[in-house]
Amino acid sequence: MATSNFSETLRIQALRRGGREALVGEDGRRWTYAELDADVDRHAAALIEAGVTPADLVGVLGRNTATYVIELLAVSRVGAVVVPLNWRLHATEQAYVVGQAGIGCLLYDDDFRDDAARLKDDTGLRVVVANGKDVIPGAHRLGELLAAQPPGAGVADAEKGQDDVHRLLYTSGTTARPKGVVHTCGNLVANHRAQILELELTQNDRILVSAPLFHVSGLEAPGLATFVAGATMVLTPTFKAEDIARIAERERITGMVLAAQILFGIMDLDPRPDLGALRYLLFAGVAPNVRRRVKALLPHVRTIDTFGMTELCNGACYMDEAHEESKLGALGAPFPGVHIRIVDEDFQEVPRGTEGEIIVRGDKISPGYWNDDEANARTRRDGWFLTGDVGRMDEDGYLWFVDRRTDLIKSGGENIASAEVERVIAQHEEVAEVAVIGVPDEKWDEVPKAFVILREPSAAGPEDIRRHCLGHLAKYKVPKHVEIVASLPRNDSGKVLKKRLREQENPT
Repeated sequence: MATSNFSETLRIQALRRGGREALVGEDGRRWTYAELDADVDRHAAALIEAGVTPADLVGVLGRNTATYVIELLAVSRVGAVVVPLNWRLHATEQAYVVGQAGIGCLLYDDDFRDDAARLKDDTGLRVVVANGKDVIPGAHRLGELLAAQPPGAGVADAEKGQDDVHRLLYTSGTTARPKGVVHTCGNLVANHRAQILELELTQNDRILVSAPLFHVSGLEAPGLATFVAGATMVLTPTFKAEDIARIAERERITGMVLAAQILFGIMDLDPRPDLGALRYLLFAGVAPNVRRRVKALLPHVRTIDTFGMTELCNGACYMDEAHEESKLGALGAPFPGVHIRIVDEDFQEVPRGTEGEIIVRGDKISPGYWNDDEANARTRRDGWFLTGDVGRMDEDGYLWFVDRRTDLIKSGGENIASAEVERVIAQHEEVAEVAVIGVPDEKWDEVPKAFVILREPSAAGPEDIRRHCLGHLAKYKVPKHVEIVASLPRNDSGKVLKKRLREQENPT
């Protein structure tokens, strides 16, 4: 009987598309669907031999590799809950996640041998498996476990219902400790169907996955939906613009999601890569003038903005091709099966065009945070997830992002959306990136301050930026302070850490 276990997808594809290419690893090794399904079976049998059970939570600590993808699928086949671990965290932070989640099993790469050893000593790990050669005391070596499996070793897909937990993804923890976002088997089914519809995925697509697989962008944009479409997933060994461009050209990539800084890097490459096969490019948080520049460089490519969060199992909307020019700056209309509302402080829906908090519900929305009743009570109401973001819906039902509620600047009784100021500054021809926050001011309580990265050093100064703003913004919105910087603090998904900027400006 078919259930909601994602690993069953490979059974279907091995029958229907057994000879088609399913996966291209970070080292160029290739798997057909039949080969991938067989390898997942072997890995599932190996994990069971190591002691992994359907009742376990299994942490995976590794970079984007074929082994990582196969292990995600093998854990699903066994029926355990997978927890992709953020390898950028300190070992102390990792230990918190292991303890808070209740992780009993760990799979790790050689690069993270020391972290694995500390986690084994400091937490309640019961099973540890080394993916490579560096085996800590008491751990199993994956290669030996695989070699011990008889030819044709098979493991039945565990039966899972829509509400069963598939995985936990821990947020970056920019405002507090990381929170474990629950993704159910039903969340995945809903997201994969939406990805296929919205991105028009077919078996002929070749999707590049460069975002880390511990992040929802790597796993679900479209991520694992690639296999549902019968398409090919291609992995990159690094996040460097030149590596991503080289692989995209060599593998004739048709779709990819890029962080803003990588997008800028690719646009500045000389010579530019041949991206003639590319159908779509998914990115968020860039100014309209940057999007126009991308479109001018790649006129045949659909440029997609999105509104997404880990709690939404990636995106809640994508900008459609028909409106990417006429609705430039909008984030798209809701996915099939997703409802978005804009509400006021009394949780009442506001008229179209009015700003308010963005709330979302639907089959792909996480049911809550793992072992965190307080956070669930704060962010869920009447079946809706409260995003904490401010936006508006236009008359056609397209979502426009205004700001994070915590990023609104209150100056002299007026609310200033930092995102609005950022959009204006980003239109300056010498500006590469910008972040705007509110800083204390004796007269106005708060005033905007802009942190600006220039395309070329010394190409513009603070007063140039302010003059540009005066030509496009009300005077009270113009940053009182402008600081030219070489970089901005970021979290593991590449988003700017405004909290750190605020702490820097107001350390008390």
